[in-house]
Amino acid sequence: MNKKNIKLYYVHQHGRAAKRMTETTGKEASTLHRLLEIGKIDEDSLYKNASTYQGEPIDADVVIVDELSMVDMFVMNYLLKAIYIGTKLVLVGDCDQLSSVGPGSVLKDLISSSTITTIHLDKIFRQAARSKIILNAHRVNNGKTFISKDDEEIENDTKEDFFWIKEKSQENMLAQVISLCTGRLEKFGNYNFFQNIQVLTPTKKTLLGTKELNKELQKVLNPNLYNLPEKASMGAVFRKGDRIMQIKNNYDIVWEREVYGKKEIGSGVFNGEMGTIKEINEKDKIVEVEFDDEKIATYQFSEVDQIEHSYAITIHKAQR
Repeated sequence: MNKKNIKLYYVHQHGRAAKRMTETTGKEASTLHRLLEIGKIDEDSLYKNASTYQGEPIDADVVIVDELSMVDMFVMNYLLKAIYIGTKLVLVGDCDQLSSVGPGSVLKDLISSSTITTIHLDKIFRQAARSKIILNAHRVNNGKTFISKDDEEIENDTKEDFFWIKEKSQENMLAQVISLCTGRLEKFGNYNFFQNIQVLTPTKKTLLGTKELNKELQKVLNPNLYNLPEKASMGAVFRKGDRIMQIKNNYDIVWEREVYGKKEIGSGVFNGEMGTIKEINEKDKIVEVEFDDEKIATYQFSEVDQIEHSYAITIHKAQR
């Protein structure tokens, strides 16, 4: 087998994980949408033309697909059509994670069918067992409540990385979130919000959804004290210093960054990539964003609908 042909394709709606996998393994990695060249196609038209659309053929000996629980039946169909006969396909995922946004439960149905070889990893190793997060995740999957202080699973070196704060009203929950983000966690473990904290919520609506949480967190974490330029879009007001997320794949937007003193220029910002607004220029009608991987992209005011605040994001977005 020619090892140069072995390609690893990482399933996410953005390129962050694919880029990280390329750097770690030295093998080519990509999102499925980019691999199959369906990233520029509107999802509605993609579903309507499911019987006629043909993905780009994949020339590889082995294709490894990670995070398969996020893949819907249409994308899986395109993937299988694009693979040559004889190519080995390795599917990796966790059916206990959130399912795909599109229709179908591909991973769960494949496992339930018992027609393919399946390996189930269920052992908690010593290092992982020291984390309350991992211990509680397994307890939830087994229908049990969270670990208590007196639980036998707790050992002397178990990490204090999981806390359960019980509140009955949304107003009290919101107050707790704001308190944690504006000093409590910084005092507890020197966790700065903009460097170390990400708020997750299961919904976009209600007082504890992303829309309201982002407004409240922006109000206390990044108030416009000096009357700096702002840009209103889609019910939100963006200002310098805001944490933002790209919410759709844009393969054409140009970016640049400094790498070892040299300027690197490329294109493409992907769904789920997060960054910080560095400048808003009302005269030129542009918003400059520096993403977490240090690339800087410039948006026209007409393109600002491609970003949203990311002080708080949905759990589903966090998995992409």
